[in-house]
Parts: sequence; C-alpha cells; structure tokens
Amino acid sequence: MDSPPLQQRMSESDPLLSRSYPPRRPKRLLRRHTSGFESNLYAGSQFFEPRKKDGTGDEVDERSKELSGNRMFLLTLCMIGVQFTWTVELSYGTPYLLSLDLSKELTALVWLAGPLSGLIVQPLVGALSDKSTLRLGRRRPFIIAGGVLVCVSMLGVAYAKELASKIVDLGGVKDPIDRHDAYRQWAIIIAVTSFYFLDFCLNAVQASCRALILDVPPLYQQETANAWAARLANSAMVVGYFTGFVDLVAFLPWLGDSQIKVFCVVAMIVFVITLTVTCISTSEERVEPMEDDKPWYSAFPYIWRAFRFLPKPVQKLCNVQFFAWMGWFPFLFYSTTWVSDIYFRSHPFDNPDSWAQGTRAGSFALLCYAIVSVAAGIVLPMLTPRSSTTDSIFTLKNIYTGSHILFALAMASTFWVHTVEQATLVLAVVGIPWAVVVWIPFALVGEFVSTEDERKQELSAESQLQNIYLRDAYVQTEESSSALPYNDDNAESQKEKEEEFEAGMILGVHNMYIVFPQFAVAIISAILFAVIDHVDQGKHSPTDRESDTGVAWVLRFGGIMA
Repeated sequence: MDSPPLQQRMSESDPLLSRSYPPRRPKRLLRRHTSGFESNLYAGSQFFEPRKKDGTGDEVDERSKELSGNRMFLLTLCMIGVQFTWTVELSYGTPYLLSLDLSKELTALVWLAGPLSGLIVQPLVGALSDKSTLRLGRRRPFIIAGGVLVCVSMLGVAYAKELASKIVDLGGVKDPIDRHDAYRQWAIIIAVTSFYFLDFCLNAVQASCRALILDVPPLYQQETANAWAARLANSAMVVGYFTGFVDLVAFLPWLGDSQIKVFCVVAMIVFVITLTVTCISTSEERVEPMEDDKPWYSAFPYIWRAFRFLPKPVQKLCNVQFFAWMGWFPFLFYSTTWVSDIYFRSHPFDNPDSWAQGTRAGSFALLCYAIVSVAAGIVLPMLTPRSSTTDSIFTLKNIYTGSHILFALAMASTFWVHTVEQATLVLAVVGIPWAVVVWIPFALVGEFVSTEDERKQELSAESQLQNIYLRDAYVQTEESSSALPYNDDNAESQKEKEEEFEAGMILGVHNMYIVFPQFAVAIISAILFAVIDHVDQGKHSPTDRESDTGVAWVLRFGGIMA
C-alpha cells in the first residue's frame, strides 16, 4: 500500500499545514485618512477600520475589543483623582509653605520636585510596568502602590504642624524660644518632604494611568480615550480650583480646622474613589514571565536607549512638545501673578484686603481658564471629521497647529493688557490651546504605539506562515537534493536588531521632553527678571510694577517658543 503524499502526512501532524501554499497575503489593516502626523504611518483613529486576523491570517471584525461609553468613562475616571490632587499643590502649595516661614528662594527649590519627579519617576515606572508580570496586570499594581503613598504624602502635608509639635514634645525641648525654632524647622522639613513624596508618587500614578488608558482601548479608539481623559482632567481642574476657592472650613468643619487640611482630605477621598473604580472596572491581560527576562536594573539602559532611539514619528512630536512647553511653563508659573500685579496697579498694595482681593482676582482668572478648557475639550473632538470621505479643516494636525498659534497670539496680547478684565479674558482664551495640549499629543502617541503593535502582530503572522512554507519546501526536497539546512531563527535575529519600545517607556520619554523645558525656563526666567529689573531701574517707583514688567516679558517669551 502506497504511503500518503508528503503534504498529507505533514498536514495530519500539523493542522497549520493543511492550507494551500504559498499563503494569501493579508490585506493591510490600516485604512484611515491621514492626520499629518507621519501621514504615511497613521492618522486620526476615527478612520481606522477595526479589524484583526484570525489564526488563518484572514481578517475578522475586532469589535469585541471596543469599549462602550460607560467602560471608557470608568477607564479614564482615574484622571479626575490625579488632576484634583494636583490642584491642591498648584493652588495652595506656595502660600502654605510661605505660611511656615519658608523663604521664597527655598520655596522655588521645593517646586523643582515637579520636573525632577517627571524626569526620573515617569520613565522608570513606565519601563518597570512594561515588564511587569504580576497577576493584576502591568499598570494597576503601580497605580495601587503609588496611590497609597500619595495618601500618606497628603496627610504629611495637611498635618505637618501637628506632626512637628509631636516631635518637639518627644524631644523634651522646654525653652519657649528653642521650642518655637524647633517646631518651625520640623514643620518645614515635614511639609517639604511630604511635597516631594507627593510629586514623585503622584507622577508615578499619573504615568501608570496614562499607560493604562493607552493599553486597554483598541487602536481606533485611542483618540476617543485620550479625549475622555482630557475632558475629565479639565473638569477635575475646574472643580478643584472652585473647591479651593470656597471656604471649606465653614462647610466641612469636621474634616479639619484649616483650609489646607480640609482640602487635602477632600482630595484624598476623590483620589481613592476614582482610582478604586478604575482599577476594579478595568481588566488587563497578564503578561507571562519569560525565561530571558532581565533584572529590574536593566530599566536604566532601556530608558537611555529609548531616549536616543525613539521612533521617528514620536521623536518629531517630542521636538514639538519641547518648545511648546517652553511656552506653557511660564504661563503656568506666572499667569496668576501677572493678573494680581495688574490688579495692584490701581489698588493700594500695602492693604491686606487689597492683597486678598488681588489673589482672588488671579484665582478667578484661573477658574475661567479651567472652565474654557473643559468646554473646548468637549467641543473640539466633536469637530474632527468622522469619515475619511469628509473634507474638514478640523484635523488633528490643524487643531494642534492652531492651538500653538492661538497661544502665541494670546501671549503677544500682553503688550496691550492694562486691566484685570482684559487679563482674565486672555487667560480664558488660553484655556482653548490647553485643552488641545492635554489631548492631541497623547492621542498621537497612543495611536503610534497601537499601530506598531498591530504591525508587529501582522509581521509575526506572515513570518510564521512563511517559515512553515519554507519548511514544507525543504522537507519535499531534502531527500533529492543537498539543500542547506533551513534556519528558522532568521526572523528572530532580524527582530532583535530592531529597537522596540513599549507604551509605558514611550510615554515616559515623551514626558521627559515636557520636563526638560521646566529647568530651562527657570534659568531663562531668572535671567529675564534680572535684565529687565536692571534696565527699568530708576524708571518706576519702588512698587510691584517692576515685577509686573518682568512677568509680562516672561509670558511673551513663552509665546515666542510656542
């Protein structure tokens, strides 16, 4: 009895070989209109047709991965807690430290915690979470651990004075003067240390939340997910600034006897609830540990390699972000000071009531800016075209470019602003580009990472089928020829030559390009203040008007960078 043909024998032992060869090349997955960000690669995700390939290489619908509106809301809800907690530091951090008799120079050094944490923590957490094989997933363990440390840090900020008093009591200091000095020193140490821990831990949570939002939705929902995250973050910013504006002690006296205590407790409650809901309602695919997994300290050369060899599209975006944030940091640091100084031009600056009103004027302008950001974050994503056949000027590229132009014009308008109302209007207008800067860059990074994942899966499937085909041909000819041994390691060796970076690492390096300008702006602003004060010396009376001139020029410098 004749033996069955070779092809039949192999197909019985390997079902993958039951297909005819060579296999049909799958169609391209990316069928979208281009947004301009590396247009040959990908664009606005609303045009992506949700498809994937099954085990045979054929395309099937990928709607099973699509997130509903409710799931999208629950996934991005964590951004409310993160942003609300940031508002505590942004709105009350400096006044609180000054109330502890910390000098302005040292207060400025305290706020270096922000760029330091962004420079160190976010890339490191991104690299470590990329390689995490824990049962909870890659991102949620870091969200939970960081969240616990954030709450501890918030308690340290809120109760720095009480903790300092306990330490002084334990030290047995009796002399009133020595006791007061020791109390002051310990209160400053605890508060500053708590703020540093808060910055580092909150950056870790924020990096993990951003990576989670990037991981879970499919490619065609990346823009939607980041738009949701921006909307909720901006909404939390509005509520946070409004909460700090209200007399919390009068409404919630049982939570504390000072504004900072009540604000911190409220922020902790919001933070814990939102992160808990996101972690419970979101599921991650567990990454199985690999035999060749590298130790944890390998993350450091991984970060350096990612920083040097970013994919070209992401590198282009990071270059834009670097100069954009050279403009944004002066605004974030000095906008309220600029409004307050304009107020003091027409009001007595040595009156305590005037100082309070000037501070409230700056806070109100910031609140208007936050409200406009929320509105813009809702409207702008709705203006983007929903079909590849629709010809619209509201593409991601055009919106992103227009936001930089609008910000530059707003900063240039400071030449003609002389009243608080005009300054408030300028800050409100800046809310529009701010809504864009917290939405589109992250959407573009998310789309790139998801596109790369799709490409790798497609290439892996094609490579597997090609290897099977070559093995089939080799088996058929091995008895009748002296063919060279087939080596199926070619694809693997080629893959090893490519630089591939996970989502968390790319987000971390992207954040480094946001952090670096903060160091540069601090130095440049100091130089501008010194030069302008020297030029204006003797031209004005010894009032705050000199400071206002310097602040205005720093804002204009930011407009030039945009």
